[in-house]
Amino acid sequence: MDAASRTARALAHELANYLGAVRSTSYLLADDVPDDPEVRQDLDALGRALDEAGELLAELRRFAKAEPVGSGSADLNAVLREAERDLHGTMRAGTTLHLRRGGEPLVVRGDAARLRQLVVDLVTTMSHSLAEGGRLALEATRGGDGGAGTASALLTASGDGPGLDADRALRIFEPFVFDKSGNAGLKLAAVYATVIRSGGTIAAESAPGAGTTIRLQLPLAAGVGGLAS
Repeated sequence: MDAASRTARALAHELANYLGAVRSTSYLLADDVPDDPEVRQDLDALGRALDEAGELLAELRRFAKAEPVGSGSADLNAVLREAERDLHGTMRAGTTLHLRRGGEPLVVRGDAARLRQLVVDLVTTMSHSLAEGGRLALEATRGGDGGAGTASALLTASGDGPGLDADRALRIFEPFVFDKSGNAGLKLAAVYATVIRSGGTIAAESAPGAGTTIRLQLPLAAGVGGLAS
């Protein structure tokens, strides 16, 4: 993952230079070409392609700069509650999200905004693995050992999509392996890097016809909300 991040940083730098040059040239062309409908259609198509390339570049940069969820503490259940509308909005058209939150606070180590982005990336990517009419269940509960001898919060995302074969299931957190949407396919890799660098754990189960489940654990914040140190 560290090697992939270094490669992504180098690629992002080079691609940004090329993309900037092409975008600048497209602006000049737009001012100089005749006011012909067909030419304008071509320029509009070029503009859309540049926008998509810009989104890919943004994803590449985010993956390259994947960092821990930050210092401080935040209630994971509160983060899910506040992000619920956005999470429904990120779902692929024709699919549904079922969000289940526990009653107790799950105060984890991290910054609420970064936790929110992590959850949005997870839900966005998994929703694109679903077929039309598919369902994704997202649940936060108290977990067990978070991987460093600490209590943890467990976030489980289960989709009833077609699932992955054995080879792809083993490589699920690699860039460009999981996402079928035509997007960059970097969100799940960034989620993996963020969780690991935050002292948590993440694992996946998937099989053809059995859907896909991803479970991630984040350490609970010691001494917050009555939690043991």
